[in-house]
Amino acid sequence: MPEDAHHTPEDLKAGSRRRLSRRHIIAAMGLAGASGCAAFYFGGGKDSVDKLAAKARIAGDRLYDQLRAEWNDRSLTQRHVLKDEADYRVFLDGLALRYVTADEVIRPHRNIRGGVANELPPRHMWPRLVPALKIADEIRHRLGTPLNLINSAYRSPEYNLACSGAKQSYHMQNRALDLMFREGPEAAAAVATELRKEGFFKGGIGIYPAFIHVDTRGFDATWGA
Repeated sequence: MPEDAHHTPEDLKAGSRRRLSRRHIIAAMGLAGASGCAAFYFGGGKDSVDKLAAKARIAGDRLYDQLRAEWNDRSLTQRHVLKDEADYRVFLDGLALRYVTADEVIRPHRNIRGGVANELPPRHMWPRLVPALKIADEIRHRLGTPLNLINSAYRSPEYNLACSGAKQSYHMQNRALDLMFREGPEAAAAVATELRKEGFFKGGIGIYPAFIHVDTRGFDATWGA
């Protein structure tokens, strides 16, 4: 899929900001060259030119690093504004989960993969994630250690394709979570398996090197290590 196939107005504005940052860098390089020429023509000599050139390189490096940091900081906020985020946050807070927070759930929806931005699930899908969130919350409770990260929740069809996800992924139905726990995937999967045996849920458990997948597909499935 071409990286420009799903550009949104926010993406186009982001491109303008990126180009502006590059112009700033080029301008700084031009100023550095002008400073060197001024030192030479006004009698500073070669030593002065070399010193000014060295200072200009340092200043240019600092400017580049600053602009790069600012661009990275903006990339998940200004570049990718989530529609209905405030309402979704209210919905998640209303679930009164013991450990899992709205911020943890919303964060993976800001991901951008291969130029394709993810998004929040449609409103009618919001309740579908509740059983999976309760699984994550209970695993966290039984492990007694923090949930490091929700790596993936809902995926739009376009974003799922960019992730090389299963064509019929339960993430696209908002019935799945990829979870990274401090205790590691094996320990988390053992708890998830215990919960499933207890009848807490019927669904899938996938074990990956850094995370586990849980979903509420309605029938049991297990894969991975």
